[in-house]
This record gives sequence, structure tokens and C-alpha cells, in this order.
Amino acid sequence: MTDNNYLLAKFGEREYLEMLSNGYIYFNPISKYRNDTTVFRGDNKEGLVPIDPSELKMFDKSGQDIFNFIPRPTTVMQSIVGDDSILTFCASIITENILYYNNQNYVFTEDYKSAIKEFGEYVLLFSCEELLTLLRNAQINAYPKFGFTSGPIIYRDLNDFTDAGSYRNAYNIKGSVYDPYFVKSSKYKNQNEWRLIVDGSNESLPTNDDGSYIIKIDNMKWANLCDTNTFLNTFSMSV
Repeated sequence: MTDNNYLLAKFGEREYLEMLSNGYIYFNPISKYRNDTTVFRGDNKEGLVPIDPSELKMFDKSGQDIFNFIPRPTTVMQSIVGDDSILTFCASIITENILYYNNQNYVFTEDYKSAIKEFGEYVLLFSCEELLTLLRNAQINAYPKFGFTSGPIIYRDLNDFTDAGSYRNAYNIKGSVYDPYFVKSSKYKNQNEWRLIVDGSNESLPTNDDGSYIIKIDNMKWANLCDTNTFLNTFSMSV
């Protein structure tokens, strides 16, 4: 089994899922999720790195730590200026994290069903490995050239700085500037998200007016579309 030998589930409107099945990968700017006010999709901390407030130091002209005189902030976040345009594609990855054993089969947990059902009336189930293979094939003749990185989201308590090693590793898992965009608050963990980020190799990608971008790959040979309710309540995996 390779690291990408997983099933992915993309929830949404039927029209867009059919487009995905036919090879149109639709990327949204990360600002869409930062500005989204829904509880299940919106996250204004997307891509931000929390800083331990107790470690923060600021000095005045005389060299005095200003936090000796004013209250220390309770929340400090580090961000990259101008990163609202980072392009992302999100899906849910089918792993043991969202399954439990029942009657000789693995089925979805109730926590997963509750967390994911609001994302759309339909779902496309497809192969992570096939998607990435087709995307690599599309890179060969693509213009403008693009690169990408992908992987499952790491979920953690964004206010937990007790394990310094765990904290540093989470935000530097691949040694990439994009690593922070693969970390989210543990309150979203039942969504079990997998993410794909794309960027221009030599120049910025020419996005649409809404900041989105589409990459065309070959049609997926293994992709199944069904309504969300049926999928969540009938899907099973045998051992």
C-alpha cells in the first residue's frame, strides 16, 4: 500500500461533482474558507500558526519588555502576508479515524456522519492515487506550469504548547512553506479532511474573477457518484 492508496469523498452539488469526475479539478482560494461564516466549513484560522503568548517579547526604546506594563495577549497568530489567494482543493479521506467495526464490516461513525452531512446533497467517491497520477500527467504539458502538494490534515488543539516537539513538527511536517495549511483545530477532526494545494511553478496562476482556478486532467476511470444520505448510511468496508 502506498501513502496515497486511499479513497476520497468529495461532497457538494451534483453538477460540480460530475465535472470533477470528468477531470475538472476546481480550486478555491483559502480566503473563501476564512470568510465563510458557516460552522462546518468556515475557519478564520486557516493557515495561521499559533504562537505561545508566554514566549512573546516586545521591547520599548529603553529595552524594557512592554508586557511588564501592559496585559499580555491571550492569542497570538503568525501569518503570511498576501496568502489569501492560496489555491486549495478539499475532500474527506476514508480512514480508520472515521470508521468502526460492526457486523463484520467497517462503517462510518455517527460523529463523521454528523460532521460531514452539511457539505452537500451528493458525494463523489474516488481514488486518491488515481487523482494524483492524473494530475502529474497533466503537469507535463501544462501551461502555465504548476506544482502541487497534498496530504491529510493534522488536527490539534491550537492552544496547546505543552509538547514543543509535537507543536513544531505539526507545522513543519514536510519542511514546506505550505505546511501550516495542513493543520487545523481539533474541533474539525471528524471531517477527516485531505487537502491539495496548487501553485504556479514560475508565475502566479491566472485565476478567475472569484480567485478560483481549474486544472483539467483526464477523466477518472474509478469514480462513483451518489446522494450523501445513501452514502453515509450504506457504505461499508470488509476486512
